[in-house]
Amino acid sequence: MVGRRPSVALEVDLLRGGLSLFALLNAAGWAGLAAAWKFRPEWAERLPLQLGTHERYLKNAPVWARLAAALTGFWTLAAALYLTAGHNTAPFIVIALFTAAAACLIVAIAAAGAVFSAVRPDPLPISPEAEHQSA
Repeated sequence: MVGRRPSVALEVDLLRGGLSLFALLNAAGWAGLAAAWKFRPEWAERLPLQLGTHERYLKNAPVWARLAAALTGFWTLAAALYLTAGHNTAPFIVIALFTAAAACLIVAIAAAGAVFSAVRPDPLPISPEAEHQSA
């Protein structure tokens, strides 16, 4: 039991439940984005922050889908960790969940790098006059 008062254990359980709900809502949101980018890239125009209205975003929808799928896995495993850690759970299970969540996060970081590379705008051309002015 956490703390000396029984209410502390209840408060910790409520916090775990709240964090799990937050993680599951995040997972559902990212899963929805992954599905939209994978199966209906034309829906990207309806996404918030105008993600996908430019051609750079539309042609790279599969890259965005991989990022969203990796983040879905991370948040799902995080929710499982919040629910299981500290409840007489075998250490092997907690370590396995933590390792799997870390692996999903590493994949998400790599996917974010791929997204950045894919949507980076082309550099502006430098005119010959500009080169002479800077010299």
